[in-house]
Amino acid sequence: MKRLVAIVALAVVAVACGSTDAATQPDDTAPLATTTSTTVPPTTTTTAAVLSEVADEVTITGDSLPQFGDNPDPAVGLVAPTVSGVSFDGSPVTIEPSDKFTVVISLAHWCPYCQEEVDELGPYLTATPLPDNVEVLLVSTFVDETRPNYPPSEWLTPEAWPTTVLIDTVDSTVANAYGFRSVPFWTILDPNGVVLARTAGSLPLEIVEGLFANLAGLSP
Repeated sequence: MKRLVAIVALAVVAVACGSTDAATQPDDTAPLATTTSTTVPPTTTTTAAVLSEVADEVTITGDSLPQFGDNPDPAVGLVAPTVSGVSFDGSPVTIEPSDKFTVVISLAHWCPYCQEEVDELGPYLTATPLPDNVEVLLVSTFVDETRPNYPPSEWLTPEAWPTTVLIDTVDSTVANAYGFRSVPFWTILDPNGVVLARTAGSLPLEIVEGLFANLAGLSP
């Protein structure tokens, strides 16, 4: 376990950044025939998925983690609160104890380091199966429609980021519960929900590969 914490500690590289789509409503009026012998097929009614960029509510069960920043991190060894919310499409998402180690990556759409993280890790996660005892969840937080790369739902598409995404509230409920004010932010939990490590800043791919390899060697 000390080796795991050391790997994450090596990755603190000091690069961090401190709505709804309208549904399509096509005209369902059948067009007129252009001649007496040729008609235009009727239009097909389709409705686009309605996506939310921030959650109306996220439920936190348990005590919030201390603010990140002190060394040693006071959150290590504490049980992280259970987080219950939704993804962009309203699908329920929960961060809770499970039979796997959980890597929670918190990002903001306007943060250039977060964008680089997605550009590098997204294709890697798509091409490389995770260890059987590891899951990765992404939290979209600090959403601001006046800042670049909005909306996050068009950034964190399944093609760009293949793992589950949980959306934070406008008041940053998840960020407050997990004790961070900057992104990217990583939280590693054991199967009981205990914090193994936290770090702020981008993690190079080789560090992430080492993290997954070490978690794969641990018993859930």
